[in-house]
Amino acid sequence: MVRAAVLAGVAATLALGVQFAPPAVPKAPPDPGTLHFDAHWRLIPVGHATLAWSEAGGRPQITFTADSIGVVNLFYPVHDRMRARYDPATFCAEQANNDVAEGRRHHVTEIAYHPGQHELVLDENDLTRSPSASKHEVKPIPGCVLDLFTALDYVRAQPLHMGDTYTFAVNEGGKTSQVRARVDLRETVSTPAGRFSCVRVTPTVEDPAALNNPGRMWVWFTDDARHLPVQIEARVSWGTLTAQLTP
Repeated sequence: MVRAAVLAGVAATLALGVQFAPPAVPKAPPDPGTLHFDAHWRLIPVGHATLAWSEAGGRPQITFTADSIGVVNLFYPVHDRMRARYDPATFCAEQANNDVAEGRRHHVTEIAYHPGQHELVLDENDLTRSPSASKHEVKPIPGCVLDLFTALDYVRAQPLHMGDTYTFAVNEGGKTSQVRARVDLRETVSTPAGRFSCVRVTPTVEDPAALNNPGRMWVWFTDDARHLPVQIEARVSWGTLTAQLTP
């Protein structure tokens, strides 16, 4: 659930089959360290999440964790651990490692992206089954694509001026989805970590099924050089989830 909200940071579009690199590739954004978020549905706390930036092999690496709490944890436990690495010169995704335990579902997935060969290699282990079931797949991609968290950093690296639209391709191991993100609002946002002057980015996904039907989403970035994501909202069929930055 928290993971769905973070998707509001993505933006992308590309015609399939064309070698792609994001236009006017920006410099990688400042490393904000580790950010902590609390998520709630209406006034009910539903989970905690973290986003942590580091470096691995000279590449930016983003690690995401999400854990459900309270009543939600009794009926739909969520314990996600994800890590993404990308090329800072192009923002092309290079590797994603995901350990996703949501409800009765538990999958461990490793994705290696090979933009030069126009393919990705996916290895997945379904731990829900006993014995576990594994699969190995090679799938086509249109050259350079971004995963969920690389896309978040790509947006952070942009100027984020009012009215700007940013586009590129996102692939989470399945189909490549075309997404467009627009900076559509400037406002002050109050979070448990304080009040921030922000700009809001709204993504539009061409094929929502390719990204697990994310619904409507928004992300608020600080209106400064850091462009920290301080508030994220995801509207799905049963309501709106809000994740806010905490101290």
